[in-house]
Amino acid sequence: MSKGLLAICVALPIAAAIWTVPGAAADEPGQRIYAERCSRCHGAEGRGGNAPRLVPFEWSDTRALDLIRRPECDMPPIPASEVSDAEVAQIITYLRSLK
Repeated sequence: MSKGLLAICVALPIAAAIWTVPGAAADEPGQRIYAERCSRCHGAEGRGGNAPRLVPFEWSDTRALDLIRRPECDMPPIPASEVSDAEVAQIITYLRSLK
């Protein structure tokens, strides 16, 4: 095997691992939905912005869903036709993963 081919065989898996790790996080459904629907007000990682902090995430799934559908603040309600209950669960999972 030539030195050039050997170098490619060694470098390619390393490069793939480096590029895959950040991409995997960005492909996580809850993170993607959060970025699209929530981050504008609650901040890029739920640490506040124009709206309250969501991290650390301290609500039960039921309470979080209720607050999203029927907010007790100035936040507009988000109906299931815009963000499904399953998508809310993905957002919750993402927020709980943030430390």
